[in-house]
Amino acid sequence: MKTEVKKGGTEKMKSKMGKIKVNFIGLLVCMITSLPVSALAIELTDYLDPNYKYQDAELGLQFNMSDGNQDQVSYNGIGSLVYDMEYSTLPLKWDANIKANTDFSRGGDENDSSRKNLYIDGDTTVKKYLGDYTGAFVYGGLILGVRDLEGSEDNDPYSKISAGLGYGRITVATPLMEAIRCIEDLTKYGLITGEVKDEVYLKFADIIAKESEYKSRYGKREYEKYWYEDMEIVLKEAGILRNETLGALGIIRIQDILTDERVLKRKHGWEAGVQLDYLISDYSGNDDDPGMGIYYEYAKPFGLKWQLIDKVSYSTILVDGEFGDAAHKITNSFELNYEIGDKIDWENIWNLDIIWESDSDADDTYLNFIDTGLRFYLSNSIDAKAGLQFSHKDQGDNPDDKVDSKLYFEIIYTIF
Repeated sequence: MKTEVKKGGTEKMKSKMGKIKVNFIGLLVCMITSLPVSALAIELTDYLDPNYKYQDAELGLQFNMSDGNQDQVSYNGIGSLVYDMEYSTLPLKWDANIKANTDFSRGGDENDSSRKNLYIDGDTTVKKYLGDYTGAFVYGGLILGVRDLEGSEDNDPYSKISAGLGYGRITVATPLMEAIRCIEDLTKYGLITGEVKDEVYLKFADIIAKESEYKSRYGKREYEKYWYEDMEIVLKEAGILRNETLGALGIIRIQDILTDERVLKRKHGWEAGVQLDYLISDYSGNDDDPGMGIYYEYAKPFGLKWQLIDKVSYSTILVDGEFGDAAHKITNSFELNYEIGDKIDWENIWNLDIIWESDSDADDTYLNFIDTGLRFYLSNSIDAKAGLQFSHKDQGDNPDDKVDSKLYFEIIYTIF
């Protein structure tokens, strides 16, 4: 007999999570609107070039150890490896993400043994635009997961494939932000005089965005010479170079910004999609299940300092081809980052996962995770991050539903 989706989950979410959500978003919006924006006429949303190639791999480590008035040395730590790749052209977008986490710990009592959990998640999506590069597109995706949890039997591999239809486009505008920073720096050192028009910023950004093309054409050892030379041509043709040349100082300043500094990634636009899924296997061993899902993603920079990214998605399994007999999962991933300076960013993340059970005897689940911290760019490969994390799990009448909080310090190594 077909069961009805549990109503109490909706009411509980509104009562327990509504105030948190409203207050959190309200606080962040107030912070955005209270800060001054750039006096420049150009906005990051003016950058519309869809051609972009980006990849980043980072290794992070948090570790704490304690000794003294206890039976044995206690410790806990978290290790993480993150890889992001995005390849974008006029008709095609391809992105891939891999995240591996391991947490390990041991208590101070002599009977406490060491514990370890491992999580590996990866996904990739390919989007092909059908006409207008900001219009309709078809896409396909693959999600893979592996985990080894202490004391858990649900450790089977997870895999799911998807195919769908979407509309819209999110454009990476980081090259324009880098161009603005370069031109501001050259102006500060007196190498640029006069007004810099919007088209100059955009042409300069186009050269920056083509770094991979220069590497492919001239090689990794020689490409910078031609790369900087074409940037100089853009400024020279605009008639704003003081001595008709960048000179050694100008090249060093551009190199310092583009190579040695990290620029907070900027995006703008929106996209939405509806898809059909096929669950090959989940962590509990279930397989051969079709499903469906929808998503909406929005990105917007506020001035030259703030960056907001929000993605909401819904998914469910179609049991025997019927909708409503399986759990309904809603996720919301919210990021709001602020560039305090060239070497410091303020990063904020809020993840909300809701699982509404169709079985009236099962409890709905609400997971909240908030992370806020300062990221310090110590060099072109070493970063440090200090912050606060809050997590909360609400599932039925579970008495252990307190908010867990943690103050952490993390060292991050950028592999490439």
